[in-house]
Parts: sequence; structure tokens; C-alpha cells
Amino acid sequence: MSSATSPQPQAGIIKRSSIIVLFLASVMFPRVLTALKVPSVINFLHFAIAIALFVWIIPRIKSKIAVQMLVGLLVLLTETISSALLNKAGVINVILSFLMLGEPFILLIAITSIKLPKSSIKNFQKWISIFVYIHLFFVYFQKFILRYEGDYIKGIFLNMGAGHHVGGDVALTFGLYFLLASGVRSRWLRIFVFILGLGNILYADVKQVVIAFLVSWFILILTQLKEIVKAIMYLGIAIPITIGVLKIINTLYAGIRYISDMEVVTEAFQYKLSVFSIILNFYKSDLNWLFGLGPGHTISRLGWLMKDYLQILEPLGVTGTSVFDTVFKAQESYYWSNSLTGSSMYSLLFSWAGIWGDLGFLGLGVYLYLWFLVWKYICIDKISKFFLITVFVAGLIFSWMEEPAFMLFVASLIGLQWQKHQADKSNKLWQHRMQDYFYEQKPVGEKA
Repeated sequence: MSSATSPQPQAGIIKRSSIIVLFLASVMFPRVLTALKVPSVINFLHFAIAIALFVWIIPRIKSKIAVQMLVGLLVLLTETISSALLNKAGVINVILSFLMLGEPFILLIAITSIKLPKSSIKNFQKWISIFVYIHLFFVYFQKFILRYEGDYIKGIFLNMGAGHHVGGDVALTFGLYFLLASGVRSRWLRIFVFILGLGNILYADVKQVVIAFLVSWFILILTQLKEIVKAIMYLGIAIPITIGVLKIINTLYAGIRYISDMEVVTEAFQYKLSVFSIILNFYKSDLNWLFGLGPGHTISRLGWLMKDYLQILEPLGVTGTSVFDTVFKAQESYYWSNSLTGSSMYSLLFSWAGIWGDLGFLGLGVYLYLWFLVWKYICIDKISKFFLITVFVAGLIFSWMEEPAFMLFVASLIGLQWQKHQADKSNKLWQHRMQDYFYEQKPVGEKA
């Protein structure tokens, strides 16, 4: 009887893995498809897949952490609806806002809700690698064949304003993962792939990604302060490397004051934080402190979508306010943050401010709780924790935490590491049980 039913779980596992891979592909390649004249509505395909995956995965959850994250997501949805009702936001605002913030957690629930066999784990890692290799092929084709320079080297993130940043982050993140955690035996191959990722950073001129990674590294070291000896050792390595990298950046970009001049850096960051006072000017009641001004009503990524896809969203009943335009004008009026003379590092349109502006302190608290669950239960090693810290740091720079390709890619690597850990743990447990079994066997004829 057991042999007759055994194929069913395997079929479910294969189906689950395929949907996860399709979900990741839907955020990695839509810009390539639109460049091939596919209608721009393809950019919304990942939302449909997220909803389908969310509905499909609920009755199949088998792990406690997945259940906790599911409950957290439902609380986030409830808070988003409450904010929308208070601020008279449209239904489509609720759906898109929830999905933009919730997609990484939906993916992680799908990955962690069941333990995958090693064959499925290897297949998942293979597809992630293929996606990045395609991106790197585009990068080096654009650099050496098309002769593109700087911001125009976007890899597979074509015709995307911040495509060079997203592509650079994906390449460097994968390069670090491949070098340190992929399990590939060839050291030279791992080093080669890492160098390819660094090349993407250099050619696309994405300085903020390097700075974000350095800051994240120091934060990771601070989380290890319980282990004093290790923390000192890591700092002894990190400080000279960081000083060296910063000197290289200052040498290469000596004429760019927003990097090399600390007075400018301090002033620019102070102006960046002025976004909070701008949003507060639009508060109409004390409830706005808890629930914000409504999903999509301030400077979240949904504001960008309204600007770029108004023809698609307006018939669906999307609502907006003047907050986004007000903040955008303030950003463009300042020398170090505008799109011509400034840097996106000092943009007023960054994720943490957008989440708080839309959903208030209550929504921000629920969102942070979800990431706390990921940190505590799914980030099982230092590389996973480092990747998650890069998300937090990137959210202070720009609207990275609502960028689907970036967020789902990082979530995929974190989930992949969790699955590897579970497989290794199960394998060690099986080995111990087998050793105990044979150890406890008594010789034939021996009395109990």
C-alpha cells in the first residue's frame, strides 16, 4: 500500500519546485520580453503567480515556521485593508501594496513549508544559477559588443530606470553565494563566477551596491558580538578591507563630492530624512500614526507604478494623493538628490519611509515582525543573515524592498540555504540512527 501512494508526494514536490522557479523567472525576465515587443502587462504576471502560489500553498503547509509566517502575512493584509478603509484607498491599491510587500514571504512560505529532497534542491540551485548566467551574458554582451557604458549596462533588466543597480546587486549577491555557499567543488570556478559578478559592479558603475554591502558586513559583525573573539577577528579583517575599498572608490571618483566629501554626505543624508516631515504634513488625524495615509498614497513603489502604468491601473480604480509628487519635487529640487546632478543614494523615495508612510507604525511593525521570523528561523547561517541585512540597508537607500526581482532573488537564496541545512540535518540524523541500530544489534545466540 505504501508503494502505491509514494509517487504522490514526489509529484507534489516537483510541482511545488516548478512553480517556485516560474515565480522567480517571472520577475527576472519581463524586461527582456517587453524589449521583444511583448505587451508591458507582462510586468504584472508575477502578481498573478504570487496569488496563485499563495492560495495553492495554504492547505499544503507542514512546518511551524511557515504557519507563523502565514499568520503574519494575514495580519499584514488586515492592516493594509484597515489603512485603505481609513484613507479611502482603492481595492487595487490593497492588492498591489500587499503583494509588493508580501511576495518574498509568500515565496519563503512555499520553500519552507515542506522539506525538499536533495534532487529538488540541486535543481532549484541550478535554475537560479542559469538565470544569473543569462544576466551576466547580457552584461558582458552590452559592454564588449554593444559598447554600452555605466548606467546603460543593465543585463536582463532592460529599459528599467534602476536596472543597472538591480543587475549589479543580483550579480554580486550570487557571486558571493557561489563563492562561499554553493558547494561547487572547483575553487577556481567559484572564484571565476565571483569575478564575473564584480565585473558587473565595475562596468555598470553601481557604487551604492558596494557601499551597501560594506555597511551590511559591519552590521553582521556587530550581530556576532556575543562571540567576542570572533567579532575581534572579523573586525581585524573587515576594517583594512573596507579602508582599502573606500580608498579605491575615492581614487576612482575623486571628483564626485557626494562620495568623497563627508560634509556633503552628512548634509545630503540630513536632507534625505526630511521626507518624514513632508509626509507628516499630510496627516489628518492621530490614526494616521498607526495606519499611515493608505496603501500607495505616499512614496511606496506603487506610486511609481501609478506614474508608469496609469493607463492600466486607472480603469481598475487605483487611487493616489499628492504626497508622491510633493516628495518627488523636493528630491529634484536638491542638488545632491536630483536625477541630473545627484545620486539615488540620497533619494527621498526609499522603502522604509514608503512603508511607514503608507501603513503607519502598525503596518511597519507587522512587516518587521515578518522579517524577524525570517532572521530567527530561516537565516540558518551567516551568509543568509548577510543577504537579509543587505535588504535592510538597501531599503534605506532606495525603494529596493519593493523591487520584485531583487527581493525574490535574495529570498530564493535564503530559502535555498534553509533547504540545504534541513537536508544535511536529516542526512546526519539518518546516519546516527543507522549507527545506533547496528551498535545495538547483539551477536546471534547472545541472551538478552
